[in-house]
This record gives sequence, structure tokens and C-alpha cells, in this order.
Amino acid sequence: MASSPCSPAPASPAPTSPTSSPRTRCSSVLPSLLNVSLEKIIKPNIALFRQCGVRDIAKVCLQNQWVLTFKPECVKEFMLRAEELGVPAASPLFRQAVAIVVSVSSEKVAAKFEFFKRTLGCSDSEISIAVSKMPRILGLSDATLLRKIEFLVNEAEMEPHYIVQRPILLAFSLEKRLVPRHHVLKVLQEKGLLNSNMNLFSLAHLTGEAFKLKFIGCHEDSVPGLADAYAAACASIVPSRV
Repeated sequence: MASSPCSPAPASPAPTSPTSSPRTRCSSVLPSLLNVSLEKIIKPNIALFRQCGVRDIAKVCLQNQWVLTFKPECVKEFMLRAEELGVPAASPLFRQAVAIVVSVSSEKVAAKFEFFKRTLGCSDSEISIAVSKMPRILGLSDATLLRKIEFLVNEAEMEPHYIVQRPILLAFSLEKRLVPRHHVLKVLQEKGLLNSNMNLFSLAHLTGEAFKLKFIGCHEDSVPGLADAYAAACASIVPSRV
């Protein structure tokens, strides 16, 4: 069966024994590279990324290990599609956008835009801006996104336009970050330890260590059991009341 125009390039015969070359060491992390022509496929693709100003090729591969295994003309197409998403090659998010378009077809991108318009009531231009800020939301399933949107709107009481302007909220884990931190937020607000105007985004965007230090560690004495309740929520266990 013939391969599709932008399917990975046909594999070369695999080597009969392992070597200690850089290519083999790389293939221990990215097995798909091992059987693809170094001269005809991989090197030209690396050159394309470097021409666009992308130097850290390893990070591109780690986000999508297949990206260097496509024919160079396909990689050019992926780069063009990434830029059409509003992510210029000079942006640190460019490699993320390329990794997304490798696995998400133009038809699926269009369908995802329609999904956001239905669920968040936003315009094409608003979605385009959101995607340019966080391309990987295009790779999330509708079911996953819907659960996050329903939680943010119904539980965290966020307006849809507020979410669209902060698309990183949709990239955060619902179970590991949004729900546990929302629980901490509500506990501290109920006890008068946080301003009632503070919302979940103020807590969600912090690193794990910064969040624990600022919102759990400094309240250990005034709110006994808060750390345990947070740990339980992170483990998807309904925390006891504190």
C-alpha cells in the first residue's frame, strides 16, 4: 500500500549490531530515527529547523519523535501550518506547534475551532489568539476539554472569555492541578485567609513548589490538615473537611 503524502519516510534496513555512534545513542530515546536515512531525511530536516532559527532539535523530537522521519517537503508543510496557527518560527512555542500539526490534521484543527466556538462562545479570531499562546490545546480530546471547561465555568466560576484569554488553563491537568488547587483556594477563602476576589488562575499558574510554599506551607499552623487535604485531592480522593 502506498504511503500518504506526509507519512513518515520508508525505513532503511536496520543495522545488524548496535554501535556507539551519536545516532545510535539518540535512537535509544527515539527509536523511529534509527531506520530512516540520515543523509536524505534526518539531516535535511534538521537543516530546515535551523534555517527557521530552531536550534534545540532534541526538544522538537521529544514533543513528537516522528517529526524528523518525514520527508523534508512534508516538514516544510508542517512548518507552514504551524505559522498559520499564529506561531512564528522565532517563537519558543514553534516546536510545540510543529509537533501538534504533525499529529493533528487540518480537518481536525478546523473541527477543534468549531468545538471552542460552541463551548466557549468565542470568535475565530479569539480562538486563533488562544491557540497561538498554547498550541497543544489542539491535541486534547473534546471530552477532556469539555470536562475542564465545565469545571472552570461551573466550579471555579470563570467566564468563558476569561478562559479563552488564558488558554494555559485548558492545558493544566484537571485532576492533578485544577481541582486540588481550587480546593485549597476555597478553604483559605472560607477562613478569611485569602481575598475573596482571588481566583483559581492566580494559584494554577504557579509551579508546584511555589504553590505549596505560598498557599500551604505558610498556613500550616492556622489551617491544620490543609496539606493532607491537598495531597488527597491530588490523588483524586475526596479530601476531608479542614
